[in-house]
Amino acid sequence: MISFGIALAVSLLVSLVILRIAYFAQRFGMDADVHDRRRVHSRPVPRIGGLAVLVAMGLGSLAVSARTPAIGGVILLLLASALPAFAGGFLEDLTGRVHPRVRLALMTVAVLLGWLLLDLRIPRVDIPFLDPLVAIPGVGVLLTVLGMLTVTNGINLIDGLNGLAGMVCLAMLCGLAIVGLEVGDPVIVSASLLTAGAVVGFQFWNYPKAHLFLGDGGAYLLGFLLGALSILLVARNPGVSAWFPPLLLAYPLLEVAFSIWRRKVLRGDASGMPDAAHLHHLIYRRVVRWAVGAEEPQSREQRNAFASPYLWVLSSLAVIPAVIFHGQGLVLAGFLLLFVASYIWLYVRIARMRVPRWMIIRPGDRDRGDDK
Repeated sequence: MISFGIALAVSLLVSLVILRIAYFAQRFGMDADVHDRRRVHSRPVPRIGGLAVLVAMGLGSLAVSARTPAIGGVILLLLASALPAFAGGFLEDLTGRVHPRVRLALMTVAVLLGWLLLDLRIPRVDIPFLDPLVAIPGVGVLLTVLGMLTVTNGINLIDGLNGLAGMVCLAMLCGLAIVGLEVGDPVIVSASLLTAGAVVGFQFWNYPKAHLFLGDGGAYLLGFLLGALSILLVARNPGVSAWFPPLLLAYPLLEVAFSIWRRKVLRGDASGMPDAAHLHHLIYRRVVRWAVGAEEPQSREQRNAFASPYLWVLSSLAVIPAVIFHGQGLVLAGFLLLFVASYIWLYVRIARMRVPRWMIIRPGDRDRGDDK
């Protein structure tokens, strides 16, 4: 818990320093295009908050190393592996000119570094006729690269509302820490709590009103760490099912899969073409608009803050059963199918303007709640 507190304090303070510097020198790292239809904020905001998370994790890892060198050393190697992925996103945050293929290449380098430094590789899938194939080193590494690229990009895709990506990552990190504690893996527990502390410090500046954005760098960093810690947890602990990571990370993984299907299959566009049709965009525009419908900047900020908790709850529907049933593969697979079905049902309902009544909060509902 000491590492959690150190990371939280450092992230909080570094975020404040970034804010001061960014507002005095607004040339780089500002998300200023508020008229882009994908944007849901109403004023320029610095998008280099991932730097605060990285610095907090670096100092926190050194603190862990001073107390328990074996654990701290693994966390430092994990953080070193993530640096290429972070660098590609951070340069994009600063310049807006890093091609997606370059960022994908740097993510791949990060995964290969993890493989070399930590033997980061999916060890099994808990499907009897496929496990011998996955055990082949080249196949296992390729599967790891694909999985890591998916979750790393998935966190970036869900980073579209104030507090959304941060809180979702925080829930997943807590899930990893809980399971790591249950199976007696101090490396997973320490790394998860350290990352969680860094996220909480950043989150203070990101929700409910966004003074600072995570940015591509921060999203790639957290996505890489979540994917790597999930794989390492399974690889280091035979009692944890290989179906645990897919369910724990189901929300960002499904966002990637559904986005590719929507863009490539339905529209015939490139799979990397950005759009404003993610689930969080639909909830922002078609669900919470009933509660805060005005277009003034203040109303847009309120609507932004109201939308995120819907996705927090959705993500928890995968995280909670993943933690409870982390060793029961069939149960995890069943919950994964249920989550996928629920996501698709919800997306289709909202997209067709048939929002479930229980999701709509009207102004009168909020007024009555304030009177209680």
